[in-house]
Amino acid sequence: MATSAQTLSTIIDELLKHKPLDRDAAIKLLAKKALLPKKLTETPKVKQVSRFASKAAEEFAEAKGIEVPEGFKGTANGDKISVKDLKQLAEGPKKGKVNASPTAQQFARDNGIDISKVVGSGAEGKVLLKDVKDLKPSAPAPKERTGLKLSPSAAKLCKQWKLDEKDLKDALVTGSGKDGTIVAKDLEELIEDMKEAKDSDESDSDVDSDEDEELFIEKN
Repeated sequence: MATSAQTLSTIIDELLKHKPLDRDAAIKLLAKKALLPKKLTETPKVKQVSRFASKAAEEFAEAKGIEVPEGFKGTANGDKISVKDLKQLAEGPKKGKVNASPTAQQFARDNGIDISKVVGSGAEGKVLLKDVKDLKPSAPAPKERTGLKLSPSAAKLCKQWKLDEKDLKDALVTGSGKDGTIVAKDLEELIEDMKEAKDSDESDSDVDSDEDEELFIEKN
């Protein structure tokens, strides 16, 4: 909108009269007198620059309630903060590497031991295998077995020699396999005894047959 000649004349008169020190003072003076267009009197809006690399990162921070520390620099372009940066902030600093031997770490993992809480007895507090072995949880009491465990080869032998669970218990057969499983070699002694008993029975049977044959010959 064009400014009229009369308005321009009034503006010049005001400036000459009050002699403002700078442009801002002149604008304030003329704005107070309503001598300037509205656009010149409005405070320009400053565009807010986001610290986040994307809208997703901004929404993630808001949803998780993550407070980004002042001066924190992200890994995205222009040091802007990405979702990855926010996740690291939420998780907190990573734990330092535990000073422990590889065998101690492996043993701790296998037995559910938090090695970071183990006091090491090695040089500079290094956790050794013996340190974590001392902390191994005691094994639960073994459950009472309701039946004998047989390996496939042992089961085959039992079937061949017609051995049942009672026979094995009477012969005091104990398992040398995993968890007390009876394997083929555990049955060797019992089967040898059975073989000897069988051979003895067959020998006695042969003697009886020979005696019967002699008696038959004498009678005739």
